[in-house]
Formats: sequence, structure tokens, C-alpha cells
Amino acid sequence: MIPRTLSENAGLKAEEIIAKLYVETEKSKNAGIDVSDGQVKDALVAGILDSLDVKTWAIKLTIDAVLTILRVDQIIMAKPAGGPKPRGDQAPDLDD
Repeated sequence: MIPRTLSENAGLKAEEIIAKLYVETEKSKNAGIDVSDGQVKDALVAGILDSLDVKTWAIKLTIDAVLTILRVDQIIMAKPAGGPKPRGDQAPDLDD
């Protein structure tokens, strides 16, 4: 999912990049996409590294978004459904 999105956002042909990435992953587990030239390279050799801080914040913010959605869902489910109130026994019949 991430390599496809990264390729598409960089203006590359995602299908070709994914195919190359599968081939290179068999050779080296460090294969990655260099969006500057659209090639699949060994990430360590090319100096393409991810920041642990970025990944940590991404996970924290994802969890925060999920918790917010669950809270809103809980509020919606807790609210009693509205609708017409039942008429009492002494209420007049309005169909006459």
C-alpha cells in the first residue's frame, strides 16, 4: 500500500515500481524507492532512511484518530432515539 501511494504521489508508474520492488526485495531486504529518479535501489547504499521519530508520531496520531472516532461513535450510540411519544389512554382519537 505505501509503495504504491508513494509512487503515485511522486508521479511514477506505480505498477512498474511495485514489480521492480518485488524483484529487488528478493535480492536484498533493504530495497526501497528513490522518488528523485524513479528507481528501486538498496536503501542503505542510496542513503534513503526513515526517521524513527516520524514513524513514532505517525503511530501516536493514528491511535489518537481512532480513539476520537470511537468516542464519537459511543456518544452517538448512547443518545436515545427520538420519535413520536406514545399517546395516553385518555387521548382523543384524531382519526374521526
